[in-house]
Amino acid sequence: MNMDRTLKLKLELSDEDKESLMQTVVLFNQVFNEVAEYGFEKRTHSKVSVHNATYKDIRGRHPELPSSLIQGARDVACEALKGVKLKRLPESRPYSAIRYNKRVIRIVFEHGFATVASINGRVKVSFSIPEYYEQYIDWETRSSTLRYDIRNDVFYLHVVIRTESPKPSGDTVIGIDRGIVNIAVCSNNVFFNSKEVKNTRAKYAYLRKELQSKGTKSAKRLLKKISRKERRFVTDVNHCIAKEIVNMPFDVVALEDLTSIRVNKRRGKNFNRKLNNWSFYQLEQFIRYKAEALGKQVVSVDPRYSSQKCSKCGHTYKGNRDGSSYRCRNCGFQIHADLNAARNIAQACISCLSRLSVNQPNVGISVTQDVTQ
Repeated sequence: MNMDRTLKLKLELSDEDKESLMQTVVLFNQVFNEVAEYGFEKRTHSKVSVHNATYKDIRGRHPELPSSLIQGARDVACEALKGVKLKRLPESRPYSAIRYNKRVIRIVFEHGFATVASINGRVKVSFSIPEYYEQYIDWETRSSTLRYDIRNDVFYLHVVIRTESPKPSGDTVIGIDRGIVNIAVCSNNVFFNSKEVKNTRAKYAYLRKELQSKGTKSAKRLLKKISRKERRFVTDVNHCIAKEIVNMPFDVVALEDLTSIRVNKRRGKNFNRKLNNWSFYQLEQFIRYKAEALGKQVVSVDPRYSSQKCSKCGHTYKGNRDGSSYRCRNCGFQIHADLNAARNIAQACISCLSRLSVNQPNVGISVTQDVTQ
């Protein structure tokens, strides 16, 4: 099993080279739109069919664009058509990020430079490697994405690198219950309260309300600014929580499978607003990739009845829970409701691991990795 990471590098280049890359980005996205339009009209997202029908014509009209970039634009367009199932025509803006494969870019991390294909030949760019990125220098480079930040007039290179994942180290399990009042509750009695997050978001919500009522251009600019600040704050909180969880002395992290939480029956407008502001997916992704780097597994379990079931005797009854309090009607066991749910999640994971070890002794838990550090 492989482990991927994405490095974000700020590029330093001359004004002339910057202009070459800007023109390359614009032309790449123009080709994307031409290919997407053809595939949409012909109702196909087959890369082979689209290539045979469009490559020669596009190559003749845009000879300055390297062949590999034309093929890259074709691949991205076909993937976009497949992603929307040909139900609509995907369109790319002039300065949207573009993909580079190994044939059109060479990156030398050790010396902090790269050569990038453009409409005017190869462009040499330089970058600084942050200390944190030094651990990734020996990893295999897979693909790259060039992005132009219009607001700051800066180019960034996003490089996907890969290495083999560490081998799982054991089978001790910790269960994690995620919620709105408590961001995360662990089965080992550790609570991560959302009070700080709620207070900060309440402050930003008040500022948004005041600025929206003004409606001026300066108010709109400030709205965008505080939105970015809020996202950075929540991301930082989730990073800290995830890091603390994966560094606990457990080999397997059990999480609820919450893929359908937003489509279930909800409990009013106020609850929906809180739920939609809850970044549970981001926290899960942070836990997954941080655990993978340490050779730990992350297992998703069925969340049904985890709040109703007694973690001591197994009795399941809806009336056992009353808000944040849990009292089993069968054995009288009393505990915080979220902690009870976390222990049930851990027990469900242990049962899952036991079944796998009996029925499929040579098969490990599969962990999906799709996170950027």
